[in-house]
Amino acid sequence: MTRKRIVVILSATIAAALLTTATVNPRLAAQEPQLTTKYFSSYARAHRITISRNGTVMTTLDVPVGVWLSVYSDQEPVRTGQEGRIEFHGNVEIRTMPRADVQRPGPGDAAQMMASAPLVVAAQNVDVLSETVIP
Repeated sequence: MTRKRIVVILSATIAAALLTTATVNPRLAAQEPQLTTKYFSSYARAHRITISRNGTVMTTLDVPVGVWLSVYSDQEPVRTGQEGRIEFHGNVEIRTMPRADVQRPGPGDAAQMMASAPLVVAAQNVDVLSETVIP
């Protein structure tokens, strides 16, 4: 085989090994966010999360009842005049975790619990609106 082909095969093998390690090793789970402002909501409420930039909606996430929600930001949240609406601006990280995946956290345990959240959405220079959905 040519030298170039050997390098390509070796590189692909190393990449596959690293990917397998990352998916199997629980120590490589999500880390606690470095953003300073934290917002937590219990699994008892459904939420609609809207992420936009410069007034254009990029995506909307529906977080159902039974899922813990946390939002981290590098700026203080803006509490609007409407009940259940909170805005975040700048660098934002949204995490969700099904209630079935954790035991009820004690006081002060929410940040540690959400550090291992299976879903993490991170965005820079965005506007995020969290709305409590009341059926």
